[in-house]
Amino acid sequence: MRAASGAAAIPSLIAFLRRELAPFPGRGIATCRIVVACVVAVVLCMTLRVPDAYLAVWVVFKIALEESGETLLTGILCLATLTLAVAVSLVLLFVSMDQPSLRFCLVGATAAAAFFLRRIFAIGAVGFLFGLVPTVALTLPDFMPTPDRAVRLTLWLWPMFGLGIACAVAANLWIAPTDPLRLLREDLLRRVDAAGAAIAASLGRRPADARGLAPPATLGIARALGLLRSAELVHPSRRARHAQQSALITLTDRLQTAAAALQDVSIEPSPAERARLGALAADCARLRHAIESDEALAPVTEAPAPRAADRGSALLPLLVELENVVALAQQVLTSDAIAIASAAPEPERTRLFVADAFTNVEYVRYALKGALAVLICYLLMHAVDWPGIRTCYITCMIVGLTSEGATIQRGTLRIAGALLGGAMGFLAILLLIPNMESITSLALLVAAGSAVAAWVYVGSARISYAGVQIALAFFICVIQAFEPSWYFYTIRDRLVGILLGNAIISLVFLGVWPVRAGTAMWIGLSSALRAMADLARVGRMSDDQAIIARAIQGLRLRAYRHFAAAQQSSEEEAFEWTSRERDGAAQRHFPAAMAEAQSVFLTQLAIASQRPAVAPTKLPPALVAATRRFDERVGASLEVIADRTSASVLREIPDLREALAEWAGVADALRSQIANREWALQVEGRLALYRRLVPRLERLASAVIR
Repeated sequence: MRAASGAAAIPSLIAFLRRELAPFPGRGIATCRIVVACVVAVVLCMTLRVPDAYLAVWVVFKIALEESGETLLTGILCLATLTLAVAVSLVLLFVSMDQPSLRFCLVGATAAAAFFLRRIFAIGAVGFLFGLVPTVALTLPDFMPTPDRAVRLTLWLWPMFGLGIACAVAANLWIAPTDPLRLLREDLLRRVDAAGAAIAASLGRRPADARGLAPPATLGIARALGLLRSAELVHPSRRARHAQQSALITLTDRLQTAAAALQDVSIEPSPAERARLGALAADCARLRHAIESDEALAPVTEAPAPRAADRGSALLPLLVELENVVALAQQVLTSDAIAIASAAPEPERTRLFVADAFTNVEYVRYALKGALAVLICYLLMHAVDWPGIRTCYITCMIVGLTSEGATIQRGTLRIAGALLGGAMGFLAILLLIPNMESITSLALLVAAGSAVAAWVYVGSARISYAGVQIALAFFICVIQAFEPSWYFYTIRDRLVGILLGNAIISLVFLGVWPVRAGTAMWIGLSSALRAMADLARVGRMSDDQAIIARAIQGLRLRAYRHFAAAQQSSEEEAFEWTSRERDGAAQRHFPAAMAEAQSVFLTQLAIASQRPAVAPTKLPPALVAATRRFDERVGASLEVIADRTSASVLREIPDLREALAEWAGVADALRSQIANREWALQVEGRLALYRRLVPRLERLASAVIR
C-alpha cells in the first residue's frame, strides 16, 4: 500500500515542479538582476579580501524583492539595524569573551530576543536581524584562536552584509527596475477587470467563472497600500496624490467585492436591471481607461439621472452599491476633495510593535522554544567537538516559525535546497574548480549557480525559500577562501549542521507548547467570523452614516486579515502529520467552511452597503428596531459558529428563520409608510438578501462542526 502511494506521489511531484519552475512574465529579468548582483558582490569581496564572502553574496537573495521601492526601504532598514546589532555584539563580546558560561547564557538570551522580536516588531525581519547578529557573534570565540580575531570578524560582519545589501538594492534600482507604481496600477486594473467580468457574466455576455470571485475578493488591500508607499518612495512627486490613490484602492476593492456578491447571487436580471448592469459595464470600461492612462477625468457638470428600479430583488442593493462606488471613483479621479475624503481609508498609525506585543503569551513561548533549540544545538556541537556543523543553530533560528506545519514546511524546503545546492557545489569542486585560475572563472561559476537558485527564488511562495537555500549551500562550497579550494569536508559539515538543526527545531516545536497549523487555521477562521458578527451589528453603532461607513471599512479589513491568516495556516497544515492523524475529518471540512464563510461575508457586505444609501432616519422607527433585532440575531449566530470553530462548543445557533419571518412581517406591515418608492424597494431587496443569508449561515454552521 505504501509503495503504491509513494509511486503515485512521484508523478504529482514532477507535475508540481514543472508547474512551479515554468517561466512567467518578469521571471527572467528578476533572475538576471539577482545574478548580476551576486557576481558584482563576489568580485568586490575577492578584490577587497572580505572574509566569509559567501555571506555577502547570499544576502543578495534576502534583499532582492519584487519591486525597487520595497528593496530600497528594506535595504536602508537592514543597514541601520545591522549597525546597531554589530555595536551590541561588540559590547557583549567585551563582557563575556573569556567567560564561556556567561557567553552560553547570552547566546540563549540573544536567540530568545531574536525570536521574540521577529514576532512583536511590525517589520519582523528587522527585529530578527537585530537578535541574530549578536547570537552569531557570541559564538565566534569558540572558533577563533585569539580574542582579537573574534572582534575583527565581528567588525567584518558589517561590510559582509553591507556589500550584499548594496549590490541587491543597486541591481533592483538600475537593471530594468520593477516600478511599484506600475504594479499598483496593474492591481487596480485587475480589480476593475474582475468586476467587469462579473457584470458581463450577469448579462450573459460571457460564461460565469465556475470558481467565482470570492477568494480574490477577500485578499484585501494590504499589498496595494504597500505598493502605494513604495511608489511614493521611488516617485516623491506622487505623495501629493496619496489621498486620491488610497481612496481609489479602497473603492476598487469595494467594486470587486460587490461584483463578487453579484455573481454569487446569480439570479436573472429584469429588463430595468439589465439596463443598469449595461450602464455599469460602460462605467467600468471608462474607469479602467482612466486608471490605465493615469489621466484625470473631466469634472462632471451635471448629476447623472437616477436609475429607476422595477423590483426589490437581491440584485437591487448590489446595483446601488456598484453605482455608488463607480460614481465615487469617477469623482475621485476628477480630484474631488469631498469624494476623496469620504472614500479614503483612515490612515493607520505607524507602529514599531504589533498591537498585542506585550500581552500575548504565545510570543514569549515562541521565543523560549526557539532559544531552547538553539542551545541544544550549541551544546551538541561542543559535545561532539565538531565546529564545522555550526550551521545547526543558525538553521534553528531561520526555520523556527510559528506553527508545526510552518516549521516543517520551511525545514523541508531548506533540506531540499541545501541538498541540491550542495550537489551543485560538489560537482563544481570535482570538475571545475581545479581548473580555475582567475576571478573571472569564479564569477562565471557564481553566475551559473546563482541563476539556478534565483530562478527558484523568484517563483511562488511554495518553493521560493528553497532557492535561498540552494544559493547558501552552493556559495558555501565554491566560495571558501581567496584562492581555488576543493575541500569536500565543508559540504559534509554544512549539510550535517542543516539536517541536525532541522531535526532539533522540529522536535522542540512539536514537544514544547506545540502550535498546530491545523488548529491555527480554525482559530483564524473563528476570528474572521467574530469580525463578521461585529459587521452584522454595525447598524446599531450610530445614525451617522459616515461613522457607519468607516466602521464597515475597518471590519472589512479586519476580516481580510483573519481570512488570510486562516488560509496561510491551511497551506502549512499540509506539512503536519500529527494533526492529520488526530483531526483528519475536521481538516477535510475546512475548505468547505472557508468557502461558506466567504460567501456569507460577501452577502453581509452587500447588506451593509445599503446603510449609507438608506439611512435609518428615513425609515419607520419600528422597522429600524426590527432590523437591528434581526441583525443582532445574525451576529449572535456568527459568534456561536465562531465558538464551534475555535473551541468545539456545539451550542445551537439562534432560530434565524423565525426571526426572519418576524422581520418580514414588520416590513410588509410598514412598507406602505415609506414615502419614497426607491427606499421601499431597497427594503424588499434587503429581505431578499436576508433570505439568502439565513440558509448560508445554516450551511456554515454545519460545515464547521469538528
